[in-house]
Amino acid sequence: MLRLTLALILLATPAWPEDKPNLDPTAAATPGAVALYLSANALYALGTAADDPLVILTAAKMLRGVALIAADRNPDPAPETVSALTQPDPAAMLATARALNVDSGLTDLINATAAETPPQPKSLRATAAQLKPGQSQVWTLQFYGGTYAELAILGAGQGNLDLSVTDAKGNPICLDNGNAGTAYCGFVPRDNGDFAVTVINSGQSPDTYQLITN
Repeated sequence: MLRLTLALILLATPAWPEDKPNLDPTAAATPGAVALYLSANALYALGTAADDPLVILTAAKMLRGVALIAADRNPDPAPETVSALTQPDPAAMLATARALNVDSGLTDLINATAAETPPQPKSLRATAAQLKPGQSQVWTLQFYGGTYAELAILGAGQGNLDLSVTDAKGNPICLDNGNAGTAYCGFVPRDNGDFAVTVINSGQSPDTYQLITN
């Protein structure tokens, strides 16, 4: 009788709690090319605002290591209009740095960087979309268990975009509801699975953005 009772208890007890997120909390966080792309974009904006050729040069070198590849995927609901996929051009950025380099003595460094053979860039999947104020969109993405997953939204700057990520059972994975148009999420799923990526325009103006994944 005791063995039968224990067997029934074991059968009735799931290996994982039903509400356990599809997330490996023991995995090390290892931000990759998506984080690099966001950092380079932020650095370029900073350098442009400050007319600093060295900062722009640094951003250009970072962006030579990544490339955006247009991915055919649609959110729910689909946007009424879709903006063209754009990304900063490292060559144009170097030209900007050269134009700003008046007395900073960076000519040799800029020329050497321009002459370098760039590394084979890491490809990132990117999709452009548009959101009206107060509107939200949900993207369904699949990530593999045991592999670091990266995703980000990069707005054009007109709105305030919020980001949340949940697993297939609705368990929260990431949440970013700050005051910017850029958000990042990186995690390691425990198992292969679908994840819902919700983007909300909390600002007062329409905004275009790119969804970027590794």
